[in-house]
Amino acid sequence: MEWMDHAIRKHADLKDRFPIIHTGFLELDSMAPLLRRGTVSLFGSRPGMGRSTLAAQIAANIADSGGYVVWFTTVLSVGEIVEKILRVKPDFQCPQNIALEDRVGDGRELQQAVMELGQRIDLVVVDDLQGMYRISRGGQAIFDAARICADLRDFARSQNMAVLLLSRLTRASEYRSGHHPISVDIPHWESIKRVVDSVFLLHRDGYYTGDTSQYQVATIAAGPSIDRCAVLSLLWDKMTGRFLPYDARLL
Repeated sequence: MEWMDHAIRKHADLKDRFPIIHTGFLELDSMAPLLRRGTVSLFGSRPGMGRSTLAAQIAANIADSGGYVVWFTTVLSVGEIVEKILRVKPDFQCPQNIALEDRVGDGRELQQAVMELGQRIDLVVVDDLQGMYRISRGGQAIFDAARICADLRDFARSQNMAVLLLSRLTRASEYRSGHHPISVDIPHWESIKRVVDSVFLLHRDGYYTGDTSQYQVATIAAGPSIDRCAVLSLLWDKMTGRFLPYDARLL
């Protein structure tokens, strides 16, 4: 039983060092928590799966529960993010708890923007990794995925906040039976796998099968790496575009 005692102590230590930030989805807070303070979680999918939609729901849930969220987008405009949040959460009560920024791509500018808020931050959403860069000594914009992720991880540790780093995946899963994403579908995976704390890959079978049902299963392969992961299930509401807690009675 020594191994079990060790596992329990390790789990307790993890909870103390990196407390869970609740997303509003029990499935994402329990077996393999999506968000922990002081960590970077990479959240990837193919286009059209609902990656930024689920991130918007989580951001709104945290804001409504009294947390503070900063969303940096290199993909959508601030107006488009606002529309997305209001679409997935029409009863959103605390817009003052979300700061939106669509001009920051440089990692150092991102950190400066957070510090200038003078606010205790619970979650930073970065949408997405492929739009980030760093400025070299020669003044050139350079995409260095490992350096960007490492800098975000160090910043998350120093500010005791969670970073949710969204990422597009390569087309590799399009040619794979079942189309399920795996770790190597993450661009620059070999260089970043040691500098992100957790990986979460979103997939919906209905996207490929043409399922017309209102409620469809969405799965998230989640864990410290996709080689050691749990599979979490949510429902996706085709009518509203929102994600819901998994309920087999709706299927």
